[in-house]
Amino acid sequence: MVQIIPAVLATTEEAFGQDLDKIQSSDALKDGWVHIDFADNKFVPNQTITPSQLANQSIQLKKEAHLMVDNPLEWIDELARAGFARIIFHLEAKDDTLECIKAIEVKGLQTGIAINHQTPLSEIEQYIGKIEGVLMMAIEPGFQGKPFIPESLEKIRQFKARGWQVSLAVDGAVRDENAKQLVEAGVDRLIVGSFLLKGNLDENLERLWEAVKS
Repeated sequence: MVQIIPAVLATTEEAFGQDLDKIQSSDALKDGWVHIDFADNKFVPNQTITPSQLANQSIQLKKEAHLMVDNPLEWIDELARAGFARIIFHLEAKDDTLECIKAIEVKGLQTGIAINHQTPLSEIEQYIGKIEGVLMMAIEPGFQGKPFIPESLEKIRQFKARGWQVSLAVDGAVRDENAKQLVEAGVDRLIVGSFLLKGNLDENLERLWEAVKS
């Protein structure tokens, strides 16, 4: 069964708290995950809150971090201390990929690798047996609300055709209009930000599930 994981991309603690409250008030999302985006204004032209700024937030959900940063190695210790269960970093980051994987493993956390749309699947193949999952970007990363890249569907199909035994998540412009296509293409986790958070979250979540099951 596909997972729907709410995503938060916030530039202030106040904005993060507002989105978190909305997510955690939903009974349908209890005992699940929350996907928290971090950006350094280098890898992408946006700067978010930092892990240390989450100290005052009461987060009951399991946390996964999506690092849109040049140097993920510099973030891992702090994320581990902040109680994250899964860390996802970009293959396109400047730090060595194997070093990042090992640094996350040492902390006893799940490891994921994110890839941008233009990155060939062949570049991730050597890491497949060393990670828990892959996060495929269906937008240009950095901001919520960007348009969905239609070619992402074919790339997901190509990924699944390779038979790699890892979970596959998709992030970016996921909504009721494309959710069923994404699941049929082979996605295991739908990372959903603005579609859920704008308006009534429970109603939006129901629309998403109805689309997936239709």
